[in-house]
Parts: sequence; C-alpha cells; structure tokens
Amino acid sequence: MNATDFLLASTADRVGRPAFLWRDRTLTYGTLEAETARAAHALALFGLRAGERVLFLLKDTPTLVCAYLGAMKMGAVAVALNPRLTAEDLAHVAADSGARLVLCDQDSRAVAEAAISAVGGAARIVMAGAPDAPFETAMSSQPVHHDSAPTVEGDMAFWVYTSGTTGRLKAAVHRHRDVMASDLYPREILGVGPNDILYATSKLFFAYALGTILFGTLRLSAAAVLNDAPSDPTTVAAVVARHRPTIMFSVPTLYRGLLAAGVTEGTAFRRVRHYVSAGERLSPALYDQWLARTGVSILDGMGASETIYMLLTNGAGRIRPGASGLPAPGAEVKLADAVGNPVAVGEPGILWARIESCATHYWNQPAASSRAFRDGWFATGDLYRVDADGFWHHEGRADDLLKVAGQWVSPTEVEEVALSVAGVRDAALVGRADENGLVRTTLYVVLMGDVDEALAALRAVLAERLMPHKVPREFRAVDAVPRTATGKLQRYKLREVAA
Repeated sequence: MNATDFLLASTADRVGRPAFLWRDRTLTYGTLEAETARAAHALALFGLRAGERVLFLLKDTPTLVCAYLGAMKMGAVAVALNPRLTAEDLAHVAADSGARLVLCDQDSRAVAEAAISAVGGAARIVMAGAPDAPFETAMSSQPVHHDSAPTVEGDMAFWVYTSGTTGRLKAAVHRHRDVMASDLYPREILGVGPNDILYATSKLFFAYALGTILFGTLRLSAAAVLNDAPSDPTTVAAVVARHRPTIMFSVPTLYRGLLAAGVTEGTAFRRVRHYVSAGERLSPALYDQWLARTGVSILDGMGASETIYMLLTNGAGRIRPGASGLPAPGAEVKLADAVGNPVAVGEPGILWARIESCATHYWNQPAASSRAFRDGWFATGDLYRVDADGFWHHEGRADDLLKVAGQWVSPTEVEEVALSVAGVRDAALVGRADENGLVRTTLYVVLMGDVDEALAALRAVLAERLMPHKVPREFRAVDAVPRTATGKLQRYKLREVAA
C-alpha cells in the first residue's frame, strides 16, 4: 500500500478536473499525477532513497504538493516544515531526522545553509520554488510515470513536527495507512464532494491543513486553493473573493483578525458554506460575532499533529458554541488521567483518543512516546470536561493549570472572558511563584485604542465575571503574545518573561 497511489487512485475518472488552484494557474488531476511522477524521479536524481527523510522548506505551491506526494511515492519520508523556522530549530530538525535532502526556496536559503552547516553538512540542499530553480529544471526532463515503491501500510510515509507550544520540536511518525481515513471528516461532517473548493489559511506544514486540503481534497476529488503568501486578513480576503471557496479552514486568531480588519463585509464571505476552526478553543463571543457578520457558523473542532484528522467536532445542526463538539467520525475518545486511568464522572480529565491515523511514536523520543502512546491510545495533553449532552469542552492544557490560593485556575477561562471585552485583541495568562512560593498570575494583553481605558474596562469585567482568586494580580499590555506559525499560544515563552 502506497499513500500517494491511494490518494490518486481514481485519477482516470477525473483527469481534467481541477485539483489545486494557485494564483492564476489550475493544476488538474491529470497534471498532478504526471508532475508527482516527475518529482519522484527528480528526488532520486538528487540522491534521495527509500526510507530516507526529505525536508521541505517551501511555501504552499504546486512544487511542494508534487514533491511531497512524490517523496511518498518513491518510498521516502516527507517532512514539510515552516519556511520561517530559525536556523537553530532547523538544525535541530535536520540532526534529529537525519535528513538526506532539503528542498528550500530563495527566501529560506540562508537559514537552510546555516542550519545544515551547523550539523556537519550531511544533508544536501536543493533550491526549488521557481521555474528556473534546479529542482524544477530537473523535474521538467523526467518521465511522467514512476513505478511506486513497494511500501506496505505500516511503513513510514510522512512526519509532522509538533508546533512548539511547549518548547523543542518533536516528530510524530506517520505511516502510509494514515491517509486512508482522510475522507471521513470532510465527507461526513462537511459534505465535501467533487464540486467543492477547499481553502485553509494555515499552511501545509500544519497537520490541520495537511489532512484537510491535501489528503482530504484528493480522496474526495475536490479542489483546493494554494496560497504562498502570508495569511494576513487582506490576503485571505483576496483569496476568498478570487477563488470562492466553499469550505474554509482557519484558526481563532485569524478569524478575530478578519473581523477586526473589517474585510468580511460584502458577499464573498457569505458564499462560504462552512467555516471550520481548530488549533485552539473558539470562544462563544467570537462565534457569535462571526455569525452576525457573515451569516455562517464556524464549526469548531479539535485535532492533533499526532492524529492528523479531527478527534472532536461540531457539525451542521449540532453546534454548541464554546465546545469542541462531539467525537469525530472514526475517532474513539475518553477522559482519563495522565497514565490512562478513568476519572470520576463529572470531573475533567485528559483527552485520550484512538484513531486509525494516529502516529506510532515520536522519533528519537522514547520517554515522551511511552507517556503519550499506550495500547493504541494517544494522550493529547488537553484537559476536557463533558457536559450532560455529550459535548466536549476544552479546559486548557493539563500542564497549564494554576493553583492560586489553593484553588485551580484555568488560564483559558480567564482569557476567554478577557477576549469578550471590547478593545482586547489578544490575551494570555501565566503564573509564577513569588518569593514565598505562592503563585501570582499575570495577564498579558494586546489592546486597541486607549490603553488606560481598555485596561480599566478589562479589570471591571474580570472582577464582575470571575471568582476573586481567578482575577489576575498583574496586567501587562504588549504588542503581541507569542504564538506558533499555526496560531497556537506559546505560553512557555511568557512564563520565561514573567520569571
């Protein structure tokens, strides 16, 4: 079983149909199959062999898609990375993965060269991402057919490096079989079919986009939009107006930014059939604001780099604002403690999941692997509670909870209240121990307008809506709170600042 063959299995029935839309170019399924074969040949030409890792430091373009699929087709392991990685992080990934090849564009060349030099230069750097780049030049002269490697479903096919919300990146190891369930969520929850156009504001190095607009699109013979520009509100609005997606995948931070920028007015955003949110919790206030502005609900859900697809999701006709939803198609979930033991009824616990697409382990991380992967179950590290109707509510990361005055405080609860206040663009709560060992909390906020007025309004709302021990002791106005490229809060960085 080969993942690329599985995703392109029905190409004969859709040769002329659009697979990917990029700028003013349409990549049909027939062209995609041919270019994927060319890419597989070109990767081998540059020295890549079955089982070896290839790192992609490329923007979302047809080259990235074809090279990624080509790597799996030839039996290598595809690893898409954030093109904006620092040299230090890339050096770590290169050493950790033992990569043989790095494909990068001109914008990431200097970082790639510095990183590979720092780890001894074992990986070969090949320029790509432009018509006259060495990789594209090599592709152009290769055959349009490539016999797939004789892989089996348990062989490694692709890795996803976690987004770094808690520190050093680590690789979730995925197999060829992990693409097989890619149609369940988009078909059963979103009703995706051949006439749909999917668009993710997140990039393909993020599992959220990889599972939906690459794997899901191909399985369901749909089309997807590729955008190689940064996903700021202006660019996203232009993509929506130009390509008219029927399904859009994004994150709360960007949905909030789109509203603040005022770009959702008009008909373009009202034509989208479904909006999907993941990456972090979608607040009820943001849900209501988006619905009022566009007339379309956001379907919040929860997935992970380790599972690729959604574990929990809201769906049309079964939406509970503020909740991650119900178990997603193909996912089995439970609440348990850190070692997998059931928690008492009504008590919050860690979300454990079992799904066919789950990674087998973390590469070079035996201790972390043994904690997270047990008897077919994966411990997400996310704290949840389940309401009387079976909807799952995110309570934050299990290691983010703070004990203040002997009572537990969930940072996400405080942040959600803060984000409901006019003038608050973003918020993050952290705690630190004072000289007496007592935990004191600090709320970092990004404010709009007059800072003093916004802070006064914020203090008043928090005092009114939260128990006294949950109200932050300190407030710090900042230009931005640290987030990963996928929009997830890097709370550990703020802890370092607070300390």
